[in-house]
Amino acid sequence: MSVPMRDVLVVHPNAGRRAALASALPSHRVVAVESKVEAALRMVNVAPALIIAPPDDARHFLREVDRSAPDAVRVFICSQTDPAGLEELMQSAAEGHVFSILDDTLAGPELGRTISHLLQYRGCASVTLSTPYCVRFGLHGQTYQARCLEMGNFGATLQLPIEVPITAVPPGTALQDVYIEREGQLIFRAAWAHVQRAQPMREGDVLPHLRLGISWSTAMYQPPQAPSMTTAEPSEVISTLRKALRREIGLWLQMADHHSMQIRLESPSIDVVDDIAILRGQGSALLPGTVGDVVHLSFEMGGQSYSGVGSLLDISPDGKTMVRIPRSLTLRNWRTLPRFKPGPDHRFLLSFKAPVTGQLTTRAVLDLSAGGLSFPFDASCEILPAGLQFDASLLLPDGSEAECQLEIRSIQMLRTPSPDGQLRPFRAGVRFSRIPEHARRSILDAFVTARCPSAINGGHVPFQELWELMEAARYRFHPDYPFNSRKDVELLEDAHRKLYIPGELGRSIVFREGQRAIGHLAGLRSHSRTWLLQQLCVLPGFHRNQWVSYELSTTLVEFGEALEDIEFIRYTWRRDNRWPNRFGSWLARVMDSPGLSLLRHYNYMRLPLPTERQRPAGLLPVRESTHADRVWLENHLRARGEWVRVLGEDLEADRLELDVLGERFRQHGLYRHRRMFVVDGEAGPLALALVEEGTPGLSLIEATNAFWLVVPERSHPQSRLAVRSLTERCVEHARERGRPSALGFVDTEDVEVLQEAGFLDQGRFSEWIFHRSLIRRWCELWKSVFERFVRESDVDVMAGVEDP
Repeated sequence: MSVPMRDVLVVHPNAGRRAALASALPSHRVVAVESKVEAALRMVNVAPALIIAPPDDARHFLREVDRSAPDAVRVFICSQTDPAGLEELMQSAAEGHVFSILDDTLAGPELGRTISHLLQYRGCASVTLSTPYCVRFGLHGQTYQARCLEMGNFGATLQLPIEVPITAVPPGTALQDVYIEREGQLIFRAAWAHVQRAQPMREGDVLPHLRLGISWSTAMYQPPQAPSMTTAEPSEVISTLRKALRREIGLWLQMADHHSMQIRLESPSIDVVDDIAILRGQGSALLPGTVGDVVHLSFEMGGQSYSGVGSLLDISPDGKTMVRIPRSLTLRNWRTLPRFKPGPDHRFLLSFKAPVTGQLTTRAVLDLSAGGLSFPFDASCEILPAGLQFDASLLLPDGSEAECQLEIRSIQMLRTPSPDGQLRPFRAGVRFSRIPEHARRSILDAFVTARCPSAINGGHVPFQELWELMEAARYRFHPDYPFNSRKDVELLEDAHRKLYIPGELGRSIVFREGQRAIGHLAGLRSHSRTWLLQQLCVLPGFHRNQWVSYELSTTLVEFGEALEDIEFIRYTWRRDNRWPNRFGSWLARVMDSPGLSLLRHYNYMRLPLPTERQRPAGLLPVRESTHADRVWLENHLRARGEWVRVLGEDLEADRLELDVLGERFRQHGLYRHRRMFVVDGEAGPLALALVEEGTPGLSLIEATNAFWLVVPERSHPQSRLAVRSLTERCVEHARERGRPSALGFVDTEDVEVLQEAGFLDQGRFSEWIFHRSLIRRWCELWKSVFERFVRESDVDVMAGVEDP
């Protein structure tokens, strides 16, 4: 249910600012006037619920409001750099007037959110605190203590010693690091709060004191945002804007040299004239610009913010505006973890004792992730401000309970009426400060079911059934494991069970049609921060509307995003596999973002090891690496700009041997390690070999049991001999470990050397790694691939994309 405030009076001498304020309140009846005299005449006829005005002559205007609209919410729009305006507001507050202050520099969506936040004060609960609550906050570099007298969802009333001068806390003053404690226990924290009013008080036997009314945000400061991503493909920019138009998302235009002048574009449409994409619409006000001026376009959609720079092509006196669509859009994610709505078979209930009111409360969870959840509450009688910390019990779908510690990160008004007639229905978004591991696993299981109802946990499916599915789906590339080998099936089944049943290091999902498995995909924590997609197979001949490969791939990519410590997604395809190469290369090209993604190619070289072989003569000495070598390699890769490879493959000096990751595998009876061999040159390593070690079957193409080569200077006269020496050492190492073959993932320049050593070239491969901040866009593009292909073919062409 929306807050029942419809009539708004906006007073401002600047026509553009009046229009911007009015456009920030599209769901209200707004009357905008130029002067306070005209406003007084308007209030005689209709008493508004909200009044927004500049600070000049505020005391006289407030007395007029007290007579004509005593119940109105009063908001003054004033810049923090306006000393005269702040002085007038401070004197008004000292006289006992209650009002709020809006920063004059706010614009666009932030302006609308701030005004909505101020509106929410009315009708929402606040309680007088009988138990002593201690408040600490910072101001001008000093720490102050106060007593909390009242507390609500959006602010509090504090009692300060009279020694604190009222001139130190004028309206609008920012208080930093606000903490509220009860009996020494922290129950609330906020990064900042703003002073709304300050009054000297003398009440009976109570010592003179300063009463301070403060307000805080409905959302705590978010963690550092993921790196922004830029979309420069013209077709993608246009398609993103068309999607925003279909969803009726608000588009905002702002002049580059007028930051406080931003208008909402009503009834927008997109046209293409002479190969130029144009955005048309009716401006909520007249932009103070001329043809050719730079215009900023911004909007928010699907948990992301979008912004771009275009140019003003035309503007008419009646506000009709035509803007050239930006050549690129910059995207930022709001959330670090994806939320999902639990299905009917995976209900979660939250029970807790409210810290402020002491009320015992049970709420159904609206949506959740591995990092937090949201639930509804009634702001007219419940005090649950953003920043509140409390303990709660989470009832899981299997009937068990998990004791958690929560912190409310945001509260947001619900726009639809509550079924139980709540006066102020709000949504509280909370973060888990502490949650048991079994509860986290339960949430992830529910996440998979919610994303793909036809999927089940492949860890509980007999591996023989999956093996037969791979054979029927013509999954061929695992040369060390023939389908007719019972011994290999037992070996792979043991690794499959240890890896995927606990679910901490990997996730296997099987797509079922009835009781029949028709598709499979697995995700593996190949490195500390990297989620590897592998073993995708789909039975041939299924109808296009099932989108089996799409459902499997999207579910496991989003599952990787749901893991808080995963930063990169990785998958591989064979370049001679026509459809995977076509679409995989297209995705990598469209989403290429330096520093956030990496596309590389290599040759898959294999040497069977059935018997002993003679070591060639004249090879260079090969030694085990030292910490100095690992530091050298990290610096070398960083100097080449391969940041993604360093972070995504644990190539930092202290992580290279995978000690921490290996311990996690060891706890589940599995093995994961890495070694490095070095051939020395005159002034540093001449070549290096990174040798991955792991339990057989972690990856069917054995990416966790292969070696990679790094050759810093290929022009060196002995670089070829260094590669051959390292190759022979890697072959010996594979034989020492009892491997059926030696596998090398090498650059094209090294193929000939390995062939001379007896290796067989199994084909050219591509591998793409991308940062989690690109996942939302990957999902949209992945879906568009299938939407386009549905119109062209009935074949599920993406089967086998992740593995050759």
